[in-house]
Amino acid sequence: MFRPVVNLLVLAGLVMAPLSVAAFVKPEAANGMPFWAFLLMAVGFIGFAMGYSKFVDWFMPPGESDPFERYDRRGCR
Repeated sequence: MFRPVVNLLVLAGLVMAPLSVAAFVKPEAANGMPFWAFLLMAVGFIGFAMGYSKFVDWFMPPGESDPFERYDRRGCR
């Protein structure tokens, strides 16, 4: 049930990429933080979200459905 919250890190990683370009163009806007730190955060956020999803899927027994699928809005039709 924590997976949707962790998947928001993908969105945060996508926001960090243009932010790193802005920090590269105007370094004084980043308060001394180098532009590559934003790129590392983007990679870390996305990598953690994907790794967490794979880790949770690893524990799910084969043939078992997601018990929280009924709360997923895509499943409600």
